[in-house]
Amino acid sequence: MKQPELGKKILELRKSKGFTQEELVEKCNINVRTIQRIEAGDVTPRSFTVKTILEALGVDTGIFFDSSIHEEEKVELSENDKTTLRVSWISGIFVAVFSSIGMIVELAATFSHNDGSMLIPTLLWSIPFLISLFFFLRGYHRVGKLFDNTTLVSATYIYFIMEVVITLITLGLVIYEVDEHSGVILPGIAIAMLFGISELILGIGILRLKDRFGSLAQVIGIIKVVLGVMLITVLLAPFAAFFVIPVLILEVILLYNILQKYTN
Repeated sequence: MKQPELGKKILELRKSKGFTQEELVEKCNINVRTIQRIEAGDVTPRSFTVKTILEALGVDTGIFFDSSIHEEEKVELSENDKTTLRVSWISGIFVAVFSSIGMIVELAATFSHNDGSMLIPTLLWSIPFLISLFFFLRGYHRVGKLFDNTTLVSATYIYFIMEVVITLITLGLVIYEVDEHSGVILPGIAIAMLFGISELILGIGILRLKDRFGSLAQVIGIIKVVLGVMLITVLLAPFAAFFVIPVLILEVILLYNILQKYTN
């Protein structure tokens, strides 16, 4: 159990026993200020400290931690939640496909001769890509809501907005005349940095799911954070591009696993 839930639980147990904080201090020999900060959720105590407090309250530590684990796991998905996650992971497959196509289109648009030939291909790619991305990110947004992961919730908004901006920049390169070489440098840097920020923040949000969904969420989170940093540096962006699709596939698998975990 993590803070602030741990502090609230200890506070409830102390009051149920009729102890004041000072009386609890006498029983467990822990500084009163420490007890206050634990109950307020300001600090995360060591397991030894929690065990000492529980023993002073006459609570079986094994039963306490087992029930805490079950409480954290106890999340029920509504039919609407399940539908959202189901649509999300399927949409993620389309995002992976359109992302592969998009890399080629964006590269061609960046170095095109501004004869308008890339406008239709760019529109045909960008519109279905953004639609698929919306439904894909909606799944992570729902997961963030379900598990009180505000970072993940915020990251989904930021990611989608950044992708819209990147798409507009790409369309701008197709529509307006720019110098074939110098005119694409700044837009290219902007695209890499915007995408990098998106990956970094979403990676942090997914990384925060590791306690519930294990190593897969941890691996995805770490890779996306590293990718984000590489893209933001711009110089390492070409190398990062090789990992975008593989990690996207892992994200789809993670959403599928979350759905299965709370469906079965």
